[in-house]
Amino acid sequence: MKMTISIDDSLAEKVEEYAKNNYTSKSAVFAQGARNIIMQDAIMNMFTEVAMAVKKIAENNTMDDDSQKKLDEFMFFSKQLLASGNLK
Repeated sequence: MKMTISIDDSLAEKVEEYAKNNYTSKSAVFAQGARNIIMQDAIMNMFTEVAMAVKKIAENNTMDDDSQKKLDEFMFFSKQLLASGNLK
């Protein structure tokens, strides 16, 4: 898919330099940037859900099915992230 974007000149120059130095295209730089933003958002949402589940567990002194599911999802996601090498 093709997209048209507007960015300031200094950022465009940095993207071009990065792409050249890393033997990739400017499109690949923008695509990776978008993937990183989406991943960061997913991680932040997951941390929020885990924090809420832990708080609920602490308040109720027990773990319900929903809290267990959130913790299991977090563990699965964490293992996948570590295995992928995206978390350094």
